[in-house]
Amino acid sequence: MKICMQTKDQGFTLAELMAVVVIIAILAGVGFGSYVKSVSRAKFAEGRSLAQQVAAARDTYYYDHQALLGGSGSSSFPTDFSKLSIGLKDKDGNQATGTSFSGKNFTVTLHSNYVKATAVDGGYALCVYQDTLTRAERCVYTTTDGKDFCESMGYDAQTSC
Repeated sequence: MKICMQTKDQGFTLAELMAVVVIIAILAGVGFGSYVKSVSRAKFAEGRSLAQQVAAARDTYYYDHQALLGGSGSSSFPTDFSKLSIGLKDKDGNQATGTSFSGKNFTVTLHSNYVKATAVDGGYALCVYQDTLTRAERCVYTTTDGKDFCESMGYDAQTSC
């Protein structure tokens, strides 16, 4: 008597493999979206921190010079980085001078009554106003994506500082 043993090939079917690939693609898509949002928020926090740091240095300069002038009101906020004691350096290691400083993700510009940090690739800027106790901030946009981003960060999006 001969017993016939059936052997089954071990492995996965094409349908099973395709189902796994689809599931991995969906998970990667969701994860990538979250990653992009996290990077955008981190860059925004960097720009906000930079603008606030420059604004604080400008306040210090202004109030120190007001005290030296006896509070006569003839001092104004500086519009030149060389007057600020702030450690901003460009990619070559040179101290920031002039009215504008370009970093990796933001360009910071000094204006007479505010500091503007403009995102290099985001379509938005953050303006930090001077001489206020609450340090007023305004998120301005140049693109639709920039407007959406400003609003997602909790700001009432504006078109200008």
